[in-house]
Amino acid sequence: MTCQIQINRLPDMPNNKHSRSTRRPATGTHAKSLFLPMPRHEASDLALRARIALERLRNGEADRSLINLVSQVAIITSFIARAGHGQLDIAEIERVERDLGELLSDADRTGVWHVPESLIAGLTTVINEYDHQLCVTRMEIVVRASDHLEKTC
Repeated sequence: MTCQIQINRLPDMPNNKHSRSTRRPATGTHAKSLFLPMPRHEASDLALRARIALERLRNGEADRSLINLVSQVAIITSFIARAGHGQLDIAEIERVERDLGELLSDADRTGVWHVPESLIAGLTTVINEYDHQLCVTRMEIVVRASDHLEKTC
């Protein structure tokens, strides 16, 4: 299966010669912030986007952009969990990722977007974990997960 997920990364730093890449060691306040969780308002904004997409899917709306968004959440949640941060069993996240891939494949083949209730339940669990991870995981891990998503797709 080819990866057709649109990437919505965390906001990049300004593109000028005075800004630092998150891949290079940083100094000062910026470096310290990488050891702290994401600020709550930013984490809430990201989690809210995922929760709105989930509600739209739950209400019968389904299209590639919604599936892409929740797929991104599942991939980032999986990466953070594999890095040792989180409470959800990785097998459950992998099942959701597989089911999303099958849904995309079926929709491409048939033109019908049907999200089974079992996938909605799994997505709910993954999105709850994503919200929790964003609030408690060091920013450095979340940035790496976002970078991993970009490289994967």
